[in-house]
Amino acid sequence: MTTPQMAVMNTKAHETAAPAPEVTVSHESREVLTISNVSKFFVRANGAAVPAVDGVSLSVRAGEFLVLLGPSGCGKTTLLRCIAGLEQPDSGRIDIDGKTVYSSVDRIELSAQQRTLSMVFQSYALWPNMSVFDNIAYPLRNRKIRKAQIEEDVHRIAKLVGIDEIIGQFPNHISGGQQQRVALARALVSGDALVLFDEPLSNVDAKVRKDLRIELAALQNRFGFAAVYVTHDQEDAMELGTKIAVLEKGKVAQVASPREVYQNPASRYVATFIGSTNELEGTVVAVDATGLEIETPLGVIRSERLHGEFAKGDEVVAIFRPEHGHLSPERPGTVNALKATFRMELFSGSHAEQVVTHNHKVYRVWHGKEQEHGTEAWISVAPEKVHVFER
Repeated sequence: MTTPQMAVMNTKAHETAAPAPEVTVSHESREVLTISNVSKFFVRANGAAVPAVDGVSLSVRAGEFLVLLGPSGCGKTTLLRCIAGLEQPDSGRIDIDGKTVYSSVDRIELSAQQRTLSMVFQSYALWPNMSVFDNIAYPLRNRKIRKAQIEEDVHRIAKLVGIDEIIGQFPNHISGGQQQRVALARALVSGDALVLFDEPLSNVDAKVRKDLRIELAALQNRFGFAAVYVTHDQEDAMELGTKIAVLEKGKVAQVASPREVYQNPASRYVATFIGSTNELEGTVVAVDATGLEIETPLGVIRSERLHGEFAKGDEVVAIFRPEHGHLSPERPGTVNALKATFRMELFSGSHAEQVVTHNHKVYRVWHGKEQEHGTEAWISVAPEKVHVFER
């Protein structure tokens, strides 16, 4: 269970250090976190060792925002806890701000309190018997910062995150969004080069969540700290990350910028986890210099985005995103014309989604007009927007 004491884990690492000044740091600056071939196993009741983290290597520079993204059980939280010192890896090496904090080869394992980092927990981990001011000031007091400096730093960070007006209140008298801002202020006030976030926005509503994303991104750019952020929420990952590491069964499936991960996924797993997709399984029936054609239940589809080498007869999956599809009641005069049945239109505010089916499988496209339920509908999509992966 997360306790308030766990929320401030760096009090002994540099007790007399003054908080870092506000700076904007280039993403090309020094490496703050290096993870080298880290693995962590858990033993099941039957004695089998299961890899929660399996040979992961990643790095984060000052000013970078790395998001660890994946479904429950993919290893993202375990990896974050290994960085923080709350879990001991079984092998590998972790360096924070130029100092080795874990090495299986050199038998180094610094405690959580000895690591120069701050952490924001999902549960906020605020002391209910302390005011907002005292919660934020806690790490500075443990580092024996002089009182006048604490006063100045706490008020400065509270104003930056928009909680200066509630600084005298107690956590149980403020909203969830305000509690999250207090936890964030406490993590930032120390000026550490590395800040870890364990799904910190999951307990707030959608509107507050979006506002906090903007604030968090602005603060990270202002202070220039390196961030590692764990989430299963794709919007968090896409809006906050300068790079995303998509995890699959303890391994890194892809690490790249949000735009690269979305537009050029490295695998079927990444493509279907990031954003909405339409999947068509089929067999390659023709291959040429620029792409291939696949026989699918909806008809033949051509692709020019191949993720691998394929030959005639290969079993593959063609994937395209709803925003790249267009729906019409008549067969279009394009290369890709896929026949389905119109079911409904879903209005989402920013766009209307047309829903069609074929043999009980659902497909979605964003472009086209609503039709009568049960009528014939044709999906078209450009070949360069269709990704092909091994099945």
